[in-house]
Amino acid sequence: MKKLHIFPSCFLVFLSLSLQAETRVETHPEVYSLWEQYYQIENINSEQAANLLEQLGQKTPQDPKVWKTWAYLEMRKNNNDQALEYINRALKLEPSDEHLWVQKAYLLNGAHRNAEALEIFNRLQNSSDSEIVVKSRQAVQNLTESDTNPTKNTFADIYFSPSYEGRYDTIILPLKLRYGRYWGEEKRGQIYGFASINRDTRSTGGSRPEIIDQNAAILGIGVNYRPWEWPVYMYLEAGGSYDLIDLNRKKFRENINLGLTGYQEWYWHKNQLSHSPIKQENQYFAEMYGNAAVYSREDYNAIGDFRLRTGWNFNRENLGNIQAYLKLHTINDSNHEYYNNLAEVGPGLAWQPVDLPIKLRVEQMFGKYINGTPGSVKRNFDNTRVELTYYWSF
Repeated sequence: MKKLHIFPSCFLVFLSLSLQAETRVETHPEVYSLWEQYYQIENINSEQAANLLEQLGQKTPQDPKVWKTWAYLEMRKNNNDQALEYINRALKLEPSDEHLWVQKAYLLNGAHRNAEALEIFNRLQNSSDSEIVVKSRQAVQNLTESDTNPTKNTFADIYFSPSYEGRYDTIILPLKLRYGRYWGEEKRGQIYGFASINRDTRSTGGSRPEIIDQNAAILGIGVNYRPWEWPVYMYLEAGGSYDLIDLNRKKFRENINLGLTGYQEWYWHKNQLSHSPIKQENQYFAEMYGNAAVYSREDYNAIGDFRLRTGWNFNRENLGNIQAYLKLHTINDSNHEYYNNLAEVGPGLAWQPVDLPIKLRVEQMFGKYINGTPGSVKRNFDNTRVELTYYWSF
């Protein structure tokens, strides 16, 4: 079950400012004095602040400011059930306050009452406040996804990403299949078996092999773990590999990979940050991928790979997701192979159809080899790249 961020900072700030903006002048001097005392100690002594609010609730029970303030205080103390009770009392007095309804929905989600939270967020998608609309749409998407993806202990996925590389005039065909189980706290780890194959249409073997991609079939087991909140994984894979072309060595050899990898997407819209695109909206986005690993089948070469794409994301109900971006890509290795030491940059376009796990990319890259280039190879290059990525997890 997906849990949303319970108290978005913008709503807590809004609630706090709106409370302080309300008039503090009450008809009764004693009430005025109690509010003055409260504002002086609210950030210093929460228990004494709660006692003052209790007195205000007894003297002015029809004042919604009392219950909003008390709810805000309890949220800061992580007393979510109590905060929900005070939100409800405030809504009885101000049923049209949409910011209170948003906060109630987040509290319901935190209490695992997602059906009630979803009902509120669905209604708030029609709000006249654009910020509330954006947050409600994102919440509806997240809660709907959680209903259709129940918690599982096992997983399987398929990755297939054929591409055409213009600078080599070749097609590269990578395929990887995994099946395994989750482990560890919050299922942060995976243990799995895998099979992969990488082949291209240009590489040749023999006495003077010319290699573009791995051109190998690999079978093995793997384990990974995410030790931090960030989506960064440590991983180890071990098995055996078989060369698909003659490289003047034994075709069967061990395959051990040890490394660190991470991937994340960010989407910005009207000061809101999310990790998936909002439907029917235009957003600035960025995605980042990094991988650093040691590969035994490459004579224990350590290779680092970094990629950044950033630009505009256009989401349309009938067309799907369209992206226009600038890409930065760099690779470095410890063996100083020139083809593993490069930097490139260039524009790209991507399209992902509605409800399909595929993405088509077209990129025009301009790059430079930065280490150990042979005399027969130009240091500068350009590359037209067309890639179709298919990823399915089930």
